Amino acid sequence: MLLVLLTRILVWAAVGLIIWYLLLRIIPRKFLTWFGGAIILALIVLSFLDPNDQTIGTIWRIISLPLNPLGASVLLLIFSLTDGIKKVKGRQVAIALTILLVSSVPMLARGLVGQAENAVQQAYDTQKGICEDVCPTDIPTAVPLNRVVTLVVMGENIDTASSLNEFSSQAVTGSRLTPSLESRLLSASVLYGDLRQNGSDPFVFVTAGPTTGSAEEQADKEQVIRNALTRNGVPASAIVIRNSGMDVNRTIRDLEGFLDERQLRTPGGTPRRDVNRIAIAAPALTMRRTALAFEERNLDVMAWPTDLYGGGISGGDTLARLSDLVPSVDALRLTTRYWEELLTSVYYFLRGWLPGFNVRWNQVVEVVPR
Repeated sequence: MLLVLLTRILVWAAVGLIIWYLLLRIIPRKFLTWFGGAIILALIVLSFLDPNDQTIGTIWRIISLPLNPLGASVLLLIFSLTDGIKKVKGRQVAIALTILLVSSVPMLARGLVGQAENAVQQAYDTQKGICEDVCPTDIPTAVPLNRVVTLVVMGENIDTASSLNEFSSQAVTGSRLTPSLESRLLSASVLYGDLRQNGSDPFVFVTAGPTTGSAEEQADKEQVIRNALTRNGVPASAIVIRNSGMDVNRTIRDLEGFLDERQLRTPGGTPRRDVNRIAIAAPALTMRRTALAFEERNLDVMAWPTDLYGGGISGGDTLARLSDLVPSVDALRLTTRYWEELLTSVYYFLRGWLPGFNVRWNQVVEVVPR
């Protein structure tokens, strides 16, 4: 615990120094008054108190612009022109182009994202190999699918008409769900069928995102999700929809109340093989943070990663491998997603929502076999 506390303090100090340095570099000292500093500090505090607040989230995205590859590059290019077009600061231009180039290479983007997506599976395979040799015989090495009592589907904010790079798909399908969420619901339906075949009868707990508008509009939006699940074999009586947004911690709190109401939480002291599990269908890139946050609240989970982006080009096609070195917008988007997830993980660690670690995380998450 002492090591975790010291690590958290050091990370807090590092984040504070980085933010202060960026503020001094971006905002001229004569304008960086106590009033401005107090406003920025208040926004940071509020973003911790209510991560799903749309106003605070919008302002925070503006303030945190230098923390993503594209934003940092644009700001550096702008600063390089502060002395006029004829006196461009070459060093800042070079740094901006380097950030853009490195972030836009598909091979690097897929490598980073693939490593993050496979982290849960690799940790589980390693622990399983160790456990097969040294664990007592009463501790199962196979995933007990019959112990799953709830399948949690991490959804999205369906208030948003269109999300990034999905405008054309939504215009063609006319669906109010983004293609990624619709695909995730289909994947969760497949998992639900597998769980039923293995002897469990789980609820399907879907986070629909924060909704606005009248009660009728909210009910209509939730019905869209229900229809997507029931079309693929999930009975309506098993579907539970909560407006938890994509704040994993708030989803966990809602789920804990749901489990307690139905007495589905396993009492302390229960043997490992008899502990109830929570299956999670979430984007693979966010699965490590999501699953560990559940484990920190003593909820044993099984991971079902979706939205895989990290697959590289296989085979011996030389031209295909060379094209993987050509910068692209899609690669920049993947790198940005990876970086944002990394920052979010740091945020969760600072809030104490992730378990402690010593070289690697203490908890190991089970993975549903495919």
